[in-house]
Amino acid sequence: MHPQMIGRPAGSDDLIVLRQPLDTDFDVLASIRRDPTIQAMLMAIPDATDDNAVKSWIERRRSDGAFRVVADATTHEALGFVQVSQIHRRNRHGYGGLALLGGARGRGGGHATVALLMKLASDELGLSKLLLEVREDNLVALKVYRAAGFRLVGILENHFRDRDGETHNVLLLERLLIG
Repeated sequence: MHPQMIGRPAGSDDLIVLRQPLDTDFDVLASIRRDPTIQAMLMAIPDATDDNAVKSWIERRRSDGAFRVVADATTHEALGFVQVSQIHRRNRHGYGGLALLGGARGRGGGHATVALLMKLASDELGLSKLLLEVREDNLVALKVYRAAGFRLVGILENHFRDRDGETHNVLLLERLLIG
């Protein structure tokens, strides 16, 4: 088994694993960071996306909570990332997020990734609740999160302003993980 991998949850069909980022993952992580459509759905507008800016972003993600590469379970090739940030240790909750390359979406990859994200949050970080902020128009992601048991907590109206200045509602979701 690859060092520091998170095991596969039941029902993942052995599609993917989570692991620590490697230097060889840079091109995949950079392509996600540089993709304006993905970034808009992640509610991020990077100031810069040159190699140094992407390296700095990866280091910031690694130092804030948990950041793992989503990798093919067989080849270990990077397919995306998951993260848990804004962790509140006393109350045992944090905010999750994920991004996958286009080829990794569909065929259960999103569902397996969410299951592994919840496993990371509960087993490794000891969290009892995971929260998500998801754009209201990100229908595919919302379907996957709801299938994983996340429930709507509220709507943050006009919460995200994209690169073009258009505002978007954001849904706040939560899922209890452990007692």
